[in-house]
Amino acid sequence: MMNAKFPEKGTEKDQVLSIIDKIRRMNLEYSYGRVFGSMCTKPHDIALRVHGMFLEANLGNPGLCRGVLELQNEIHGAIGELINAPGDYEVLTTGGGTEGNILALWQARKESGRKTVLLPTSAHFSFLKACDLLDMKPVYIPMNEDYLPDLDALEGMIDDNTAAVVGVAGTTELGLVEPIREMADICGDIHLHVDAAFGGLVIPFLRELGRDIPDFDFVIEGVDSVTIDPHKMGFSTIPLGLYYSRRRFPVSVESPYLSGDRQRTLRGTRTSASIPAYWTTIKLLGKEGYRALVARCMENTEYLVESMVSLGMEPIVEPVMNIASFHHTEAQRIVREMEAKGWNISRTVNPPGLRFVIMPHVDRANIDHMREELAKVI
Repeated sequence: MMNAKFPEKGTEKDQVLSIIDKIRRMNLEYSYGRVFGSMCTKPHDIALRVHGMFLEANLGNPGLCRGVLELQNEIHGAIGELINAPGDYEVLTTGGGTEGNILALWQARKESGRKTVLLPTSAHFSFLKACDLLDMKPVYIPMNEDYLPDLDALEGMIDDNTAAVVGVAGTTELGLVEPIREMADICGDIHLHVDAAFGGLVIPFLRELGRDIPDFDFVIEGVDSVTIDPHKMGFSTIPLGLYYSRRRFPVSVESPYLSGDRQRTLRGTRTSASIPAYWTTIKLLGKEGYRALVARCMENTEYLVESMVSLGMEPIVEPVMNIASFHHTEAQRIVREMEAKGWNISRTVNPPGLRFVIMPHVDRANIDHMREELAKVI
């Protein structure tokens, strides 16, 4: 497509833009309605507009971005209210759930001096990155017949080497909320981290819609940290994550040549345009708008389940949120064949099956079209 060497001379602007447009059309964009395997979606139109206004923003040097810093603090407070953050909490803006999960284990290791992490088999693969980076040992908690952590097994696994236990609110494969309250009772003073990268901005609104969803956040006294991704169901631009801790994050470094005294996040220089983009989206939609968004996704998820059942496919679990997965022994083949047709769906590993995430860019017409194509390959 292009010469990989650094060009000696510049190219006409129209030609450069023509090449870029061809490259863009190679992407499978959310607006096509063919993406069923991603936990991200097209950001709100107003977020896209505002993001472009703040491309120079860099909160690695916060004194240069005082307005963005103010908006960040408002976001921290607004989401902190949603997840019942205590009065003296710490919150760091991250690039997403992976960074938040690394921060959680970093904090747990620093505070405890221990190196074992107890993970449910549902845990996101980012924890393996975190353990490798931090020289920590991942140990997996067996799952019960409901695909949730076996609490009796967890109780027997905690020992003097345990630095942290992880629970998930919105598991990647099945969208389940794990028994965080019960896990907290077992953990005692062991750091309990909740990965709510997806569920953190779904569960609060499901509860407001009257659905019976287990507690997952700081309303549970034993929860020590939570990570949430506004660039998923928050309708934000990418990247934007939030890491909340019940205690002040114990790791920071001096940054004397910048406008802030210390840096506590993993990244120094970092794109910060998603912060005003998300702030604007929150202001525009409010809780009412997010409730409507989540309600529509759930209605479409239920419609998808009906469509898949009509093809003879059995749900692995009844969907708790807008993720639906179905038993199938040839999921990998089907994913490949659908990809060849221009469709993005994904698969589960435990148990084997097909997985669909019904994000705001998916509507019933998309589901009907996808079902027609799926019927040809299953």
